[in-house]
Amino acid sequence: MHSARTLGKWGFDVTYLSVDGCGFVDPQNAEKAITKDTILVSITHASNEIGTIEPIAEIGKITREKGVYFHIDAVQTAGQIPVDVNELGVDLLSLAAQGFYGPKGAGALYVRKGVRVTPLMDGGIQESGKRAGTENVPAIVGLGKAAELAKKEMAERIQHLEPLRDKLMKGLVERIDEVLITGHPQKRLPGHVSVCVRYIEGESMLMFLNMQGVAASSGSTCTSKALKASHVLAAIDIPAADAQGSLLFTLGQDNQEEDVDYVLEILPPIVQRLREMSPLYHKK
Repeated sequence: MHSARTLGKWGFDVTYLSVDGCGFVDPQNAEKAITKDTILVSITHASNEIGTIEPIAEIGKITREKGVYFHIDAVQTAGQIPVDVNELGVDLLSLAAQGFYGPKGAGALYVRKGVRVTPLMDGGIQESGKRAGTENVPAIVGLGKAAELAKKEMAERIQHLEPLRDKLMKGLVERIDEVLITGHPQKRLPGHVSVCVRYIEGESMLMFLNMQGVAASSGSTCTSKALKASHVLAAIDIPAADAQGSLLFTLGQDNQEEDVDYVLEILPPIVQRLREMSPLYHKK
């Protein structure tokens, strides 16, 4: 979003695509938005906030037919689910090592042969002339090894995470009233659970969860310091008041079923306590 706004300030015409209630981009809308002057389509493969996995292959087929470059942000998907640049039909793909247990601060950009990219910064000819500066070899090696392990263990990791994800989503809806699952219930990241708890604020829930040893977040890490409601939740028509009660759990390979049981045990009393103090809850 910030990059698109910057391009707009530089004089480029930028079209923003709408999404449905689950956060899906409609491939037909993407096709309609492409004009003879369009040079690039850029879409997030899966939302870091609501977990929805976009129909990238369908959009990639359209961009190939139209002769338009296609970039995806695969930070949330690379190393988590199968990602094949040829099957998806993408020309550029960005990823980050921390998404699959690699070192923070290390990332990679896939550029299809024949695609020309302006250097990120001027200077030397490191990184094939795309990013000047001495390479961080330990981080690069760490990313490579983490990617190797992620590919080898991917099926096992998905098989482990999806039942935990589904149990947590089901349990939250059953044990707490006025809870809304955000994002698609099935077509989402394997270890991703996002909800909105009505009548209370996410930050308050995080404080009590933290006191009991549970790490979660409210919204994405990219907007954690912003006080306004999430633009992602606004895009899927979540009312601003409900969006303030967003809660995001991300499960990893070290999490077990007892971790999910613990969250389902401690969160309902936290919600009840906060709602007793909420004027919104008493006005419903």
